[in-house]
This record gives sequence, C-alpha cells and structure tokens, in this order.
Amino acid sequence: MQQKQENLIGVLSILYRWRKPVLWFCAAAIAGTALIAFLCLDNYYKSTTVFYVASPDIFKPEQLFGASVKDMEYYGTDDDVDRMLTIAESGELKMFLVQKFGLYKHYDIDSTSEKGPFKVVEHLDKLYDVVKTKRNAVELSIEDRDKQLAAQMANAARDKIDEIAQRLIHESQTNNLKVLESDNATKEFELRRLSDTLVRMRNQYGVYDLEKQAETMSSVSAQAQANLIRNKAKLGALQGQTGVSQDTLAMLRASIQGYDAEMKNGDANLKRYGEGMNDVSLYSQLYKKEREQLAMNRDRYIQLKTALSSKTSAVHLIEAAPVPVEKSRPKRSILILSAALISLIVGALAALLFDSYKEVNWKEALSN
Repeated sequence: MQQKQENLIGVLSILYRWRKPVLWFCAAAIAGTALIAFLCLDNYYKSTTVFYVASPDIFKPEQLFGASVKDMEYYGTDDDVDRMLTIAESGELKMFLVQKFGLYKHYDIDSTSEKGPFKVVEHLDKLYDVVKTKRNAVELSIEDRDKQLAAQMANAARDKIDEIAQRLIHESQTNNLKVLESDNATKEFELRRLSDTLVRMRNQYGVYDLEKQAETMSSVSAQAQANLIRNKAKLGALQGQTGVSQDTLAMLRASIQGYDAEMKNGDANLKRYGEGMNDVSLYSQLYKKEREQLAMNRDRYIQLKTALSSKTSAVHLIEAAPVPVEKSRPKRSILILSAALISLIVGALAALLFDSYKEVNWKEALSN
C-alpha cells in the first residue's frame, strides 16, 4: 500500500513539474480547435419530415367499391415500410434531387467529369438519412448549409417517394388492365361463337325453351292423339248408320287426317327435340357462364380503371419538413471540450514519458 502511495506521489510530482508545458500544450490545442471550428467549419441545418406508409389496400378496386369481404387496412405493414425505404434509398430519387436543386453547382462538383454523378450522390448520401422509427413511421432528414434548401429538399424527396410508389402501383394496375382487355376480347369472341352455335342448334333441333317446351310439345301431341282416336271412333260409328250425309263423313275423314298428321309431326318434333336437348342444354350453360364471367370482367375493368385514375397518396403525412432554426452541426463546444480533454491526457502521458527517460543516452542506446 505504501509503495502504491509513493508511486502515485511520484506521478503527481512529475506532472506538477511539467504543469506549464502541459497547460501550454492544452491551451494551444484548444485555441487551434477553436480557430478551426469557428473559421473553417460551416454550419449545417437539418430538416426532417415524418410520414406513415399507406396500405396497398387503399388502391384496390374491391376495397374502393366495397366488394371485398375483408376490412380495409389504412396503414402499411413492415413489408410495405421496407419497400418504401427501398424507394427512398433508390438512385432515381437521389438523381431527382440532384437535378431539381442543381446539386452539382451547389456542392461544387464538375458535372462533366466521369465520376461526377458518383461524387454528387456520394456527397448527398452524407447529408441524407431515412430511417424507420420505433413506431413504424418513416423519418426522412436532409442537412444543408442553406436552411431553406434543406426543408425544400426534404419535402420534395417525400413527395417524390409518394410519386414513385404510386407509379409502381399504377404500373401493376395498368398491366392488370391489359390482361383484362385481352381476356375480355377472348371471351367476347368465345361468346359470339357459342351464340352462333346455339342459334344453329336451336334451329336444327327446334329446342327453344328447355324448361317448358317439352311439356308443351307432349301436351299438344297427346291432345292430337286423343282427337284422332275420338274422330276415328265417331267415323266408325257414323259409317254404319243410314241418313248420315257424305259431307259429314268427309269432314270427319279430313279431321282424322289432320290430327294424324299433327300427331306424327308432334312425335317427329319430340324426337328431334330429344336428340338436341342435351347439346342445347350444355351450350346454353356454357353461354350463360361465359356471359356472366364477361360481365364480371367488365365490371372489374371499370373499377380498375376508376382506381387507376384516382388521386390516392401512398403516404400519410404526419409532419412536413420545417425550415430549421437551430444548426445541427458542428457542435463547437463539444469539439473544444474534447480537444481540451485529449490534449490534457496526451500532454500528461508525454510528460511522464519524457521525465522517465530523460537520463537515457539515446545515441548510445540506438548505436547498441
């Protein structure tokens, strides 16, 4: 314990003897840091905008027109936020900011040089930051020496992110529209083909009403048969009687021939109806199904086109980027305090080192 105290006293004694050089060294470091901080370092201002990502549900036609059985989600999931962050970090967005705000000139970078585009984006990256907050919002910040420009760039970046996100969704909807247009054209052609086939088969087999026609035809044929039997019986009875005029018998014979022809025609029609009934029924079902599907496709096409033309934002704005009042950096007081602390430590170590080895003959030590 006594040895430790003696060592500590020895260290303090050395530092006390070297106090002036150490303090002068600290003063020089503080003065140099202050000069650099106040004369060489520019003030930078940070402007931040905060927004939530909208759910893709608000762009879906079935949600817009109440055709979905699922409740609409207004705020995006983690995956939606990640996609928005990808857009926010894309080269398209950064080059938009470069072109819109003339950042080549603003950052003093030669736009004609081979590495110009790389350098201007690299410089912008140092001043541009976009993160997902713990509450799942997106926070976009831009720093610049011009506080007005920092706010303008942050708001323009957010609006461009919204524009790109909407464009990507609309491109997908446009592709769906093209698919629907093609599918509708195919279905219209198929519907015409089915209609033509159905008309031909109805004419060929005489099938027009699948629900009532067979019953009606059977009833007519049965009635004709009953009339035929009745008139044959009446003719047989009258032929054996005297005083019956030939005109009456002739009318009965004509009626019998008519009912016979009617019954045969009805039987032929029933036979023809039976031969074509299944095919007509099948094609009628196909035609109905195709027509219903085409009607649904046309409704979806109209809804999708309406959704495509709607002005729906892909972000929910929480806070627009304001013009900053306070600078974000440099923190000159922290720089000066850090310089003072580091110089004090370095000076103290240097003093201890010099004092410990002041008796050493360096020429002799190095020659050995």
